Amino acid sequence: DAGPIAAQQAFALSPEDDAGTVYARSAELAAELLDEVLPSPTFTPQQGEPTYAAKIEAADRELDFSRPVESLNRIRALSPHIGARGELDGRRVTIWQARLEGGKVVPEVVPTEGRRKMSYDEFLRGLR
Repeated sequence: DAGPIAAQQAFALSPEDDAGTVYARSAELAAELLDEVLPSPTFTPQQGEPTYAAKIEAADRELDFSRPVESLNRIRALSPHIGARGELDGRRVTIWQARLEGGKVVPEVVPTEGRRKMSYDEFLRGLR
């Protein structure tokens, strides 16, 4: 969006936040700001050049577990809408939630192909 700004407010993010929680918090905040601004709006031009966000493609969903921080950020950015993809224990999975532990990505919620979301522990118990 390259238009002028009527209202804006920053808010803190927690390490557990993903795109879904950020969208929900943004929507709540937007409703509050709209109530304040609608009676007599004033607009401020945006600073700098607008940026373009390209459409997310399949390659953007792929995880590189050798880059744990980047992988964790990708998981959080793509959850809960499309999820990040990788291979765990020889199976392709979509990872919905994860954490960093000892410099490694530890999945918390994964479904296997065509299945329901499950904890990573459930996933491991189902491996043969």
